[in-house]
Amino acid sequence: MNEAQSLFLPYQKAWMADRSKVKVCEKSRRVGLSWCEAADAALTAASSKDAGGMDVWYVGYNKDMAQEFVRDAAGWAKIYHKVAVKVEEEVFKDEDGDREILTYVIRFQSGYRVTALSSRPSNLRGKQGVVVIDEAAFHDDLGGLIKAAMALTIWGGRVRIISTHNGNHNAFNELLEEIRAGKKSCMKPSSRRMRRGRLSSRTECWWSFSVLAAKAAAVMPVFPI
Repeated sequence: MNEAQSLFLPYQKAWMADRSKVKVCEKSRRVGLSWCEAADAALTAASSKDAGGMDVWYVGYNKDMAQEFVRDAAGWAKIYHKVAVKVEEEVFKDEDGDREILTYVIRFQSGYRVTALSSRPSNLRGKQGVVVIDEAAFHDDLGGLIKAAMALTIWGGRVRIISTHNGNHNAFNELLEEIRAGKKSCMKPSSRRMRRGRLSSRTECWWSFSVLAAKAAAVMPVFPI
């Protein structure tokens, strides 16, 4: 694990180290937030319940994103020497309709799993664990997806919302503005601080985290499936 930490840049380490119930990150392209989130997913799913282990649900908006995330999570599991395993394909039954969503799954001896969905579910009813919503600004009905994800926090789950920008008039940008204004929080922001030259607001549950600097780009290994 210590050797693996040397692969991460400071802002990636900071993102992974923070265990807030809900984190929101605006980012530039190719800065490695999804990549380090896959590393965190592998550690979380490989851990026992007493060590904070739980399932991880990744929601991108297309099949390629799902494949890349689960490939990276499997690659990190090998680096961490967790006994992870081949990638399996399963079908996720969308309970609000007749849709069946293709998923990519890796399982761990802990009994937990990382599941990457190839498209957005109508809901996550009955699920527990961590939900990662990637490229949130490009999801249809982001509000509905966040509402479904937040239900998992009742039972100790966590939500991570990551995205590049897609203009000003979309649900992701509105979410960021609400967080910065202190409207989207469990309590009023208790502190404000600078992080990589960008102002971030920290609350008990919601954290706005910016990775927009051009020099933030990392050289990331590509894990084979």
